[in-house]
Amino acid sequence: MDQNYFAYALLGGLAIGLLVSIYSDIRHRLIYNSVTASIALSAPLYWLATGTFGWPEIAYYLGAGILTFLFFALFFHFGLMGGGDVKLFGAVALWFPPLVVLKFLFNASLLGALVTIIFYIIHKIRKGSGQVRVPYGVAISLAGLWCAGEQFFNHFR
Repeated sequence: MDQNYFAYALLGGLAIGLLVSIYSDIRHRLIYNSVTASIALSAPLYWLATGTFGWPEIAYYLGAGILTFLFFALFFHFGLMGGGDVKLFGAVALWFPPLVVLKFLFNASLLGALVTIIFYIIHKIRKGSGQVRVPYGVAISLAGLWCAGEQFFNHFR
């Protein structure tokens, strides 16, 4: 199979995983470990398919993924974010080079603010009790789809 077709197929798999995460986070406030693990474990195949499977690139990808995970683990530690969100951040960050990961984090922050506002309004309209439970996995997944789409349309540059 041609490497470009394989890379496109892997991006399609990433998109499916992120869409499943959006659905499950809205519906059940849960991001499945099996989906997150599939996203993380298929990232090295994507590196191979795009020709970025050399030693320095692997170190950059792993470094960006690990640092992203550790940064958001602090939010989990202080009860500001769920564990599934932290794992999803780390798994998606493995797919992109460090500069694209920064764009991914920025996009997730902007989308997270929008998702928070939307769910706050819904909570107030329904006259819900307690605090608003924001499915931040929606913002993470949308930001991942955004960056994956750019990779797809820019032909892996």
